Amino acid sequence: MNIKTRRYLAIFITCAVTLGLYGAAAWRVEQLRNLPREYASCNFERCIPHNATLNALR
Repeated sequence: MNIKTRRYLAIFITCAVTLGLYGAAAWRVEQLRNLPREYASCNFERCIPHNATLNALR
């Protein structure tokens, strides 16, 4: 392989990895967006109700 081929291969691999990471992040955001609101921000240890007032959280 000459220098030009290696450079193009490095650029192609960099673009492929970047697009792969972007695609994975976009897929994850889309999956979270499709979840109901209660499940999207609820951990099993601690769930914060979305309709609670500040007095109820104390």
